[in-house]
Amino acid sequence: MNLLSADEFRNHLSYYLIIRFFFIFTVIFSFFLFPFIRENNDIFSFSNKLFLLSAFFMLVFNIFSLTVNRFMREKYLTLFAYLQFVVEISFWVMVSYISGGISSPYLYVIIINIIYAGILMREKGAIITTLYAFFLLLLQGVFVKFSFLPLITSELVKIYSASWESYFSRLFTYLLFFSFTGFVASRITKSFRQANSSLIESTRRNKEMEKHFFAIFSQINIGIVIFDETTKFYVNRYAEQFEEILDKFLAEATKDTASNGAWSEKKINGIWLSYTVMPYIENQKVVIFSDLTAIRKQEESFELQEKLATIGKLTATIAHEIKNPLTSLIGASELMFSEIQEIQPESDTTELIDIIRREGTRVKTLLDSLFRYTEETSYTLMECVPSSILNDVVTLFRLGHPKVKITCKVDEFSVLGDAEKLKQVFWNIMTNSAEEMNDEGEINIFSELSENSFKLYFDDTGPGFIEKNIDKIFDPFFSTKKRGTGLGLALVYRIITKHSGSIKATNTEKGARIIIDFKPKAK
Repeated sequence: MNLLSADEFRNHLSYYLIIRFFFIFTVIFSFFLFPFIRENNDIFSFSNKLFLLSAFFMLVFNIFSLTVNRFMREKYLTLFAYLQFVVEISFWVMVSYISGGISSPYLYVIIINIIYAGILMREKGAIITTLYAFFLLLLQGVFVKFSFLPLITSELVKIYSASWESYFSRLFTYLLFFSFTGFVASRITKSFRQANSSLIESTRRNKEMEKHFFAIFSQINIGIVIFDETTKFYVNRYAEQFEEILDKFLAEATKDTASNGAWSEKKINGIWLSYTVMPYIENQKVVIFSDLTAIRKQEESFELQEKLATIGKLTATIAHEIKNPLTSLIGASELMFSEIQEIQPESDTTELIDIIRREGTRVKTLLDSLFRYTEETSYTLMECVPSSILNDVVTLFRLGHPKVKITCKVDEFSVLGDAEKLKQVFWNIMTNSAEEMNDEGEINIFSELSENSFKLYFDDTGPGFIEKNIDKIFDPFFSTKKRGTGLGLALVYRIITKHSGSIKATNTEKGARIIIDFKPKAK
């Protein structure tokens, strides 16, 4: 089908037939108009009758061709097109016979047919239509010269009374003109088709490449988002897991001019992201990012271990240098207090010795806390049920804090852990809540069970954590209490991490919340 699909061929042929209508109506108008211009009222002369009959035939044939073109089988389309060109060229040669022979201006309409033949059937179509038009014009001249056709107009008499050399000169001029026009039209059409094919192929390859790139982007463990100010055009599979914070992250990344072409870091809702922003097509941008939360937590863990090592060394020194003399000092103050109280019960000395005894005991308690926090104790990990451990701790806790209302609804679930250490964790968390509520309020303990984790929630009705301190509350020696050691929650953090779990602090509308996330027991 000459590199054109059947539908394209039909469309081009339909355009050709529509153009034919235009030329037929034009020439009909001119034939009726010229006699009046020349003041010749013989409109229905023999030549005009012949023309009207031919024009009527062409109109009917054109309507028939337009209708048939829609239903013509593909294998007959080329033959059908050649029939159209043969009939059309024959018509215009006949019109030229009526209107002046080889000098008729209507012969130039044949060029349109040759051009369209070149468009539809390339060089072959242009050559065939050119030779056919040349053959008909040659045949017309021979028939008129040898009186096989009558000289029906004065123009024919003038043209064909001239010499053969003049006639053939004009005829070959038309041949060269037709041939050149057909060749140029076919070459231009071929170039356009090649360019169009290249463009289509290039577009197809670009789409394939885009599809492959997006398929690759969807599998890599790096977030890729293509977006503008209002729309996200592409979000790969890795980036989809950050859907809750993605809009906030993109807004902040766009504002961060330092990230344009360079890597920056930002913490959003507890997640550390390393990212860079680059310009994309039009007004779009692409952000590439990765999750550094695990790395940052590991770094924090290393820093914590370094702190613990430093504290351990400090504690050993304190224990060696202070604890034994302090014990002796406390014992001596107790003895002095008892003796003086017997002799002078209301003496000021008794009050001073009591201060020495009380503050010495507080220092000793602090040292004991340091020992418990820094000592390398062994963990006996075995299957245990947190709900049972919590029930025991809650029962004891209620005895010492009767004004604190405790609600405990925890799922039955087994974890690998040290039951005694977990008791200490739960006790410290509830003690911290009770102290913040001044021993009056509510503690609500509940759980959330999923396929990959078992979470315990400790909610209280206290004032909650100060937002700027949330990241520090598990650090050793960090405390907002006047007489706090800052080791209670730090010890909780240490025990939970030893159980391969995680713990974090946040606030609710009613107060503070501690969340412990246990990993499920390996099956």
